[in-house]
This record gives sequence, C-alpha cells and structure tokens, in this order.
Amino acid sequence: MAFQKWQIGLDIHNGQLCALGVQRRRNGWQLRHWWHHPLPQDTLRQGVLQSSPELLSVLTRWRKMLPRHYRLCVGLPPQLVMQRPLALPPQSLREPDLGRYIHAAARRLFPLEPESLTLDYRPFSDKPSQLCVTAVRRDVLQQWQSVLAEAGVQPEVFELSWAALQMLAMLLKPQPGTVLVHRLPDQWLWYAPGEQQPAFGCAVADGSDLAQLRLRAFPEARALWYSSDTGDEPDRVTPLNPLHALQLMQPPLPVQPSRFALACGLALRPED
Repeated sequence: MAFQKWQIGLDIHNGQLCALGVQRRRNGWQLRHWWHHPLPQDTLRQGVLQSSPELLSVLTRWRKMLPRHYRLCVGLPPQLVMQRPLALPPQSLREPDLGRYIHAAARRLFPLEPESLTLDYRPFSDKPSQLCVTAVRRDVLQQWQSVLAEAGVQPEVFELSWAALQMLAMLLKPQPGTVLVHRLPDQWLWYAPGEQQPAFGCAVADGSDLAQLRLRAFPEARALWYSSDTGDEPDRVTPLNPLHALQLMQPPLPVQPSRFALACGLALRPED
C-alpha cells in the first residue's frame, strides 16, 4: 500500500489548468496533490491542445511537483470525441477477433476511415449485449500527446472530460433525478445518472444561462449539483464539492474546490 502510485487527473482548457492527485489507502482515498494555474484563452483551438511557451512552462513546473512514478488520466474535450453503440455478435468473441470486429464496424459507424482513428470500446453497464465504441482522430490525439511529452508529462489514459462527472456521481451517490453540471468558459458539461448516454457538452453560446440549459437538455431533473471554474453559484443548485469523494485530507485545501471537479473525477477513474 505504501508504494501505490499516485492517481492524477489533469484538466486543461482555455483559461486554466487544474490537476489533482490521490492515493488509495486502507481507509479510502487520500488527497496527495492539487494545483491550479491560469492559461491563455487560446490554449485549445476547437478542442486541440496548442503548444506555446506559456503552456510548456506551466506543465514543466507542474511535472517537477510529481513523484517519479504516477498514473495520469487527461481529460479530452467532448467535441473531439465520437461515440456510437454497437451490438455484439451472437457468438462470443475474444481478442484479437473482437478488435477486428470493432475495426470493421467502425467503417460504417464513423464518417472517417478507421485507419485515421484511435478506437476504444467498453460494454454499456446496463446493456451487456452492446458496446460503446469511442473514436478520436489519431492526429488530434498525437498533437495532445506531443505537447505533453515536450514538457515531460506522460499520460496513461485519455478520457472524455464529462466522464469525470460520471465517476463523481458513482462515488457521491446523489438522489435519483439529480444532474451534475460543470461550467467551463466555453462549454457546459453534465451527467445525468441512469441514462445510456447521459452526458455531453455544448457551447456556452448555445445556452449560457443555466436555466435555459436545464429546460433544453434535462427539463425533468429534480435537482442540480453544480461546479464551475469561477466559483459562481446560481440559484437553486447544490454546490458540487469533489473533495467529498475523498476520505483523507489535510490543509491546505483548495479555496474553490468546485474548479477541481473534472480533475478529481479523472484521478478517481478505475483502471480498465
């Protein structure tokens, strides 16, 4: 237990970087590290990470704070990711045959050639006969990897940013009908437990007001748990404090814990 790696979540978007590290202990999750730093507003362009002296300087300084060995999960903006359901064949398949089946199906599932995509797949928790197939353009993923590698940062996993809210919901167990919402400078992310594809993002320009977003995207929500980068708190919401998912902490703690919602959920992602 004493030598277990830190699990770190890294959330990079226009305006800021948030990182949070945890370590599993006998009595639960221990907070080992958190860090926040402002970033230029053009750090991401259409979701693609842009290399710049400012970003590389921030990432290099942050890497020096980490232990030599760690497990890093980096959040990807939803607009970079395509997801489609795929029914499993009647006969049971194992690797590498299952991988070949997925690759062949990708030709009709996605508008791009499979050779230009990085594919991932996992079963739906409530529909074991179906897979959720995820695709990202390979050149976009390589751009993210190259920028991080230039600063000496080595991700083990790339995950959809909204999936961080899914992980928090699994640990915090909100009442049925509760929707978790996170506000980014240019996007909303949300997660509604119990649905097959429960979370996605949309540009703030499409619904900058939370009340309008609620009417359009989840009108039957009984309650909202809300977090944001700025610490704002609209009326009739419950603040989403990701640190409530942890059991062991000691000061100093973040003054605005809600800005670490995505980083915390990414850090708590279980291994595949």
